[in-house]
Amino acid sequence: MTDERAGLSDHRVRHLRPGQEHALATAMAFVQQTLDDWYPAGRDRAETRRVREDAFLVADELVANACAHTPGPTRLDLDRAGRRLRISVTDGDSAPPVLLHPYRPDATSGHGLQIVERLALRWGHRPVGGGKTVWAELLPPLPQVNGFPVDPGRLE
Repeated sequence: MTDERAGLSDHRVRHLRPGQEHALATAMAFVQQTLDDWYPAGRDRAETRRVREDAFLVADELVANACAHTPGPTRLDLDRAGRRLRISVTDGDSAPPVLLHPYRPDATSGHGLQIVERLALRWGHRPVGGGKTVWAELLPPLPQVNGFPVDPGRLE
């Protein structure tokens, strides 16, 4: 693992097989382990809990969408550079994800990308081979000292 204050990055990848039984559970166990490594519970401040919860939910929605609307995810990447966290899910279907407008809270489906839209700093997709990668970027909140956000690099 690298020191995020030094501006170095971390990258983790999990390869999946399309149609893999329990792909969502396998992917989410990988996400949970990575988040445990990068944001240890022993340092469980409010901002750490928030990034763990938001990242887990966004990853779950992206992987679940790939399971539901494509032959299945083939790759899950987690990247951390400084404070930014990027979650990327690759699948073999070239059709872009569709964010439904207007949003209908009473609908039985169509909530996943709405959740991603609300939690992510930004999100999108890009073509990859014959498929696509759908990604979301999160920017965890700064820790607070006396109620004010503080850059951790300035606490030393």
